[in-house]
Amino acid sequence: MLAASATLADADADALRHAVEISGARFETDAYGPQAVRGGATPDFALLQSGAVALLPDHGLLSLAGDDRVRFLHSMTTNDVEHQPVSQARWHGLCTPRGRLLATLLAWRDATAIWLMLPRPQAESVRKRLAMYVLRARVKIEDRSDAKVVLGLCGAHAAETLGALGLPVPAAFEVAEATLGAHVPTVPGDDASVQATVIGLAPIGAGQGEDGVPLPRWLLVVPADSLAALWPQLAGALQPVGSAAWRWTDVRSGVARIVPATAEQFVPQMINFDTIGGVSFDKGCYPGQEIVARSHYLGKIKRRVHLAHVDAAEPTPGTEVFGAAADPVGVVVLAAPAPGGGADLLFEAQAVAVAGGEVLRMGDSVLRIEPLPYALPAGG
Repeated sequence: MLAASATLADADADALRHAVEISGARFETDAYGPQAVRGGATPDFALLQSGAVALLPDHGLLSLAGDDRVRFLHSMTTNDVEHQPVSQARWHGLCTPRGRLLATLLAWRDATAIWLMLPRPQAESVRKRLAMYVLRARVKIEDRSDAKVVLGLCGAHAAETLGALGLPVPAAFEVAEATLGAHVPTVPGDDASVQATVIGLAPIGAGQGEDGVPLPRWLLVVPADSLAALWPQLAGALQPVGSAAWRWTDVRSGVARIVPATAEQFVPQMINFDTIGGVSFDKGCYPGQEIVARSHYLGKIKRRVHLAHVDAAEPTPGTEVFGAAADPVGVVVLAAPAPGGGADLLFEAQAVAVAGGEVLRMGDSVLRIEPLPYALPAGG
C-alpha cells in the first residue's frame, strides 16, 4: 500500500498551524489530513449560497517541471495529459499495477509545470511513487504543499470578490492565471504582485437549498506567504467557514477522493471516475491500465459510489455499510457534517444493493439514498 504518514513533520505542522491561525481557525488533523476548524455546526446552505471562503490545509500540491513532464505524466495516470488543454483542469487517478487507486488528482498545466492537487497526507508519498518511474525522463517532481495555499470560494458573492481582487472567474474546470494587485504583496512591503491560479469547479446542483439555486464554487491557489495580506480581504467580503464545510460541497458534487484509509481499495470506475471524466479509454498504457480497461469493456463494474444522508455523526473513511442481511455491502469514501444536522456521505457499494431499494445501515442508522448530480452509465 502507498505509505502515508499519519502525522505531519514538525516543520510542516508548524507552517500549517500558522496558516490556519492566520485565518482565525483552529488547527486539527483527522482522516482527511490537516483541518481549519471553526466553532459550531456546518453553516446552513443559505450562508454558503450568499458567499463563503475556506482555507483548505488538507489539500496538497505537487509540481512536475522539465521537458518531458507531459509525456511522463501521460504514462502514469488514468487520464489523457497530452490532449488536456492548458486552460482546463481534469481529474486523474494514480493506480497500482492491479488497477487499484492510490490517489485522486486534480491536474492542470501552466507555462512551466504541471500541477497536481491531492489530499495533503498523500502528497509526499505520491511524489516518491512517481519519482520511482522517472528513470531517464527529463522531469523534476516537487512537493509544493508548503509553498502554496489552497482556498475554496463559493456562493453568489464569490465571483465579485474574485473580480475585486483583479482575478478572473473561470467556468467549471477552466483554469485562469492572473496576478493579484500590489496591495497583496508576497512579503509585506514588497511591491511584487502575487501570481494566483483560479479553478472553476462544478456547482452544487439545484435542489440543495430551499430556492433550488445552484452553488457556484472556485479554488484559489496562491503563495503561502501572501495569505496574511490576502485573508482579511477575502474574509471581509465572504463568510469564513471551516474546511469540513467545504468538504460537504465536495460530497454533494459526487466527486470522491482517496485518502490513506481507502487507498488501493477501488478501481477508478468504482468511485465513478469514468463518469466525471477522470479516465480516458483511448490513451496509451499506464500502471493498472489493462485491468481498468478490461473492467470497462467487459461491463464488469458491479460497484459504484452513491450519495446518502444519515442522521448520525460524520463517519470516517472506510466505515462499513451493511445490507438487510447484516452483511457488509460497502464502505464510506467521503463524508462531512450536513447543514441541518447529520452527515452526507459518498459510499462505495454493490450497485444491486442500492438499485434494489435494500435498506442500508451504518451502525444503527439508516442511510437515505439521494440522487447524484450526474447519471451513472446504464447497467452500472
